[in-house]
Amino acid sequence: MLTEEQRREFDATGIVRLSGVFSDEDAARMRRVVWTELEQRRGVVEDEPATWTTAIPEGWKTSKKARAFRAIGSPLLYSAIDDLLGDGCWTRPAHWGQVMVTFPVPGVPWLLPHKLWHVDWMYSNPPAPLFGLKVFAFFGPVERHGGGTLVVTGSHRVVERFAAATPPDERDDFRTCRLRFMRHDPWFRALARADDPDPNRNARFMDAEHDADGIAVQVVELTGRPGEVVLAHPWILHHAAPNATSYPRMMRGKNLHRHGTAWGGSP
Repeated sequence: MLTEEQRREFDATGIVRLSGVFSDEDAARMRRVVWTELEQRRGVVEDEPATWTTAIPEGWKTSKKARAFRAIGSPLLYSAIDDLLGDGCWTRPAHWGQVMVTFPVPGVPWLLPHKLWHVDWMYSNPPAPLFGLKVFAFFGPVERHGGGTLVVTGSHRVVERFAAATPPDERDDFRTCRLRFMRHDPWFRALARADDPDPNRNARFMDAEHDADGIAVQVVELTGRPGEVVLAHPWILHHAAPNATSYPRMMRGKNLHRHGTAWGGSP
């Protein structure tokens, strides 16, 4: 169950962190499953960084549905999801979604990406009751600049305001709405700019909040320890991130839907 403070945090920023959702031993078993698949299918060995030649491995088979990951669905997590989506209003998943592993790329500086900031749900969904959640589960340590997903805190409130101002017959055009949203405010437009001339781009978007017409927004990097889970609002703007550390990012990401929710489309 979420505390009142956690609920206020979620409403204001669009994210809330849960600690101790599963144990260190559970996380270690998850990592073993992933490293085993990486070695068997790709020749990637944990203790041999020279074999880490694919930045973002795809096509997970055994890891995606491995029993070890069932520990993510603990009573603590389910209770928090029930608080946000409503008990009996969503379906418990068969697995915990995308296996998100990002290996470090030596010698490449960490730069804030621009290309594909997006949300995952249709802009036509009514804002209340809450129609979905993004679940980010850490089964390996993810440090600063370690590939953790980037989110724009407060952006769910900006998206809600944008959707309310968009004519109903235009909200179902997912791609057009995404592009219009990123252009409707100078801060968001600059965030998505490929040729941003600002040499302090990272600091500009990550070191201080921006006032988006009364709503505080800021780019935040999701870092965490094994066993932690971040729940995010379905309309939070997010982006994949590079890894400039020495260890691969290991997370799982799952979208959960309130019954009857309209899903999104290609960003």
